[in-house]
Amino acid sequence: MASTDKSPEPSSAKGPEPTPGKAMGVGQHMIDKGAMMIQSLEPIKQISHHACSFAIYSHDMSRQIETHHYCSRLHQNLIQCAVYDSDESDARLFGLLFFTLILFQLSQNLIYDFAVTCNL
Repeated sequence: MASTDKSPEPSSAKGPEPTPGKAMGVGQHMIDKGAMMIQSLEPIKQISHHACSFAIYSHDMSRQIETHHYCSRLHQNLIQCAVYDSDESDARLFGLLFFTLILFQLSQNLIYDFAVTCNL
């Protein structure tokens, strides 16, 4: 990923424009309904946490966007999140995060360091 000192062009995560492309037709809706009947979507069903936060653009601190994290715990110290621009049915996926909770042991006492490591 390249870095630059130039400010990015203004854009919004969820602008007034609809998602590009044609609207789904009746045939596509039928295919989707059929797929829903035979697919289990088990990974999606594992999502157990929802967190809402705000992200600030690094080049323009006055701009912020609302982010919705839908997370599932993969094991004791690893959480996986899908990040969307809203919590509505037409939300757009714009990121994936993996949070690692680091465990330290000091003098037989377990202390969790809640410093979170993010991998984009």
